[in-house]
Amino acid sequence: MRAIRIAAVALLAAGCGSGASHSTTSQHTGTGTGAVVTPSGHRLAKLSTAGTPQGEQTVKIEVVATSARPTRQTLALVPVFIDGHGPLPFALDTGASRSLISATLAAQLHLPARGSAGMLQGVTGDASAENFAVSSWRAGTITLPPSMIAAIGSPAAGAAVTKLHGPVGLLGSDVLSRYGKIAIDYDKGLLVLDPPVK
Repeated sequence: MRAIRIAAVALLAAGCGSGASHSTTSQHTGTGTGAVVTPSGHRLAKLSTAGTPQGEQTVKIEVVATSARPTRQTLALVPVFIDGHGPLPFALDTGASRSLISATLAAQLHLPARGSAGMLQGVTGDASAENFAVSSWRAGTITLPPSMIAAIGSPAAGAAVTKLHGPVGLLGSDVLSRYGKIAIDYDKGLLVLDPPVK
């Protein structure tokens, strides 16, 4: 449990608020208007499109929680498969603007590097990141759209992701926002996704 929490803190700290858009958007959402805004505050049309099909899909997730009350800490881990490899535990973070992957895992899976992702901002500071192309991946049985996913740092020399004691990636809102609505059922251990928007 301790190893999972430590790994989760490192990934979530890097992912949460990665980019100025998270903090700026949170200022606007406090007004209760429910409007979608750009980082500079301009209003946009809603993200989902008219005619989004009804129905939902579910992914069985692992919920890791401390037993302490009232300050219980909870982490939702999504089983992700990349190019047929997996399940790989990815932390679910709806507040992170970018999805992340361990640099060691990206190297192990031979994901194509796509250049600099720039500086990602998190609660622990800034870090430079590299983009990797992920063309074939899924959460449980749900196919995810091809994406650019960021990795912070360099792969550890000679390291291999063999024993998974914690998250090796983070699934953020850049992927999750492509679905009409999402919900997390912690009691049943389910991630609920509406169909992807068109």
